[in-house]
Amino acid sequence: MNITVLNPVAEFVERIRLHEVAAGNRASASVPMRSLLHEDAKVVEGIASRIDPERRKVYLSDASAPLDYDVLLYSVGSTQASSRIPAGAYGLKDAEDANRLQARLSQLDPSATISVVGAGLTGIEVAAEIAEKYPQLQVRLISRGAIAENLSESGRHAITERLSAIGVQMVENTEVQRCDDFSVITSGGDTLQSDCTIWTAGFTAPDLARDSGLATDPLGRLMVNESLACPQYPDIFGAGDAVCAPQTVGGHLRMSCATALPLGAHAADNIIARLEKRAPTPLSAGYMFRCISLGRHLGLVQTVRADDRPRRFVLRGRLAGLAKAQMCQMTLSWIRGERRRSGSYTWPQGPRPVEAR
Repeated sequence: MNITVLNPVAEFVERIRLHEVAAGNRASASVPMRSLLHEDAKVVEGIASRIDPERRKVYLSDASAPLDYDVLLYSVGSTQASSRIPAGAYGLKDAEDANRLQARLSQLDPSATISVVGAGLTGIEVAAEIAEKYPQLQVRLISRGAIAENLSESGRHAITERLSAIGVQMVENTEVQRCDDFSVITSGGDTLQSDCTIWTAGFTAPDLARDSGLATDPLGRLMVNESLACPQYPDIFGAGDAVCAPQTVGGHLRMSCATALPLGAHAADNIIARLEKRAPTPLSAGYMFRCISLGRHLGLVQTVRADDRPRRFVLRGRLAGLAKAQMCQMTLSWIRGERRRSGSYTWPQGPRPVEAR
């Protein structure tokens, strides 16, 4: 069996650590791709421009020879579309963005104001990391709704309390319409000073599936069935942020590392089943908690039900910070564990089908 991994670079980027790189707390969030793969797997550096499902070929953007496949795993992840990041704002979609932002932060005057637009978990972690690293700067977190609104009441209180303690100004229920190098303009017409604006909102899927004529949802994610196979082309499987599974098994899933890992493992199991002419199994993947870093040493762990609805219990402070750090380390450990023994990774089961949202 020949396995080829197509990736834009020869490195695996831990996006869950990019905020650490941006703040200057980590030199790199990348590890060699080869360190995660079986020795027999081949790595090809390149960008897929189109998939031809009829001829079973993947065409590359540099016009080099297309790659042939018998079975394809579509796992291109999510990204920030450059067109959705306003001029004057810094994105955080990859290592290049993180390094560019880090260079800008190191050049700011002590009285400068930083605006973080988007108060999802990424925005919260970015704001906390920068505010702790650069206490002389004024950090502002702007949210279209309430900050940490998907957490429990106690979880949200812990988040806002920590952000307030490190000097983060929180602006809720405010949408940013546009920005430039020195300000952000809200939809209400207010102009706020901003010497550096960081855009963490609007993650979406790449256009590859749509451009290849495959069925996609409004976000451009590849439509797959309950076994993560493409209905029209059963030799194409999907996993991670770039796929949309049926409501019966995937209605509760969100774009995250905690989703990508089990979907990738389940897709691999069903690819093996297909090659061995066995029936595939439907996906069952759920959650247990959300881990959020709030600086280098503190954090919050929000316990959740299998369908990601928050429970009442939260863990906060240094112990939560240690749990978050451990979880980040385990991400690579789980992948390397699969290299040593296929099927070693396990994950929480999803909610019962009638409970899936």
